[in-house]
Amino acid sequence: MIIPAESSLLDTNVWVFGLRRDEQFPACAGLLDCISSLLVVIPRQVLKELNANLAPDEMRDFYQLVNRYPERIELNWESASVERVKFYEGRGCKKGDAVIAAHAEALKVKFVVTENRQFLQTIENLPFEIITPSEVLARLTSRA
Repeated sequence: MIIPAESSLLDTNVWVFGLRRDEQFPACAGLLDCISSLLVVIPRQVLKELNANLAPDEMRDFYQLVNRYPERIELNWESASVERVKFYEGRGCKKGDAVIAAHAEALKVKFVVTENRQFLQTIENLPFEIITPSEVLARLTSRA
């Protein structure tokens, strides 16, 4: 399966670890370095979480990256469906994870890329695949 042909949603932690070049999560920085090879949708919830967790200079770096690849990265400011958020919460998801899942479903992304091992683990038959940045990099490398 080739990642770039399908859109991906990068979870907040991937952006934070990648922008900060966190040594414990090198695949996040590696993924941001290869972002021109992906199609990425960034939903409202991730944008809100980034604004809450990143310093102003980190947000500037984020928007510089987004603006560098406008044909590969899409910002989506639509709110998540309350009904779908409640659906995911009713299946054991934390509020933030439920909102991300509702966005991913509505935006019809193929992949949710996260370092959160517990992300949506209680739910079966998701309409998207949950993968790690390392898995994305491995798939990118295997197609090269």
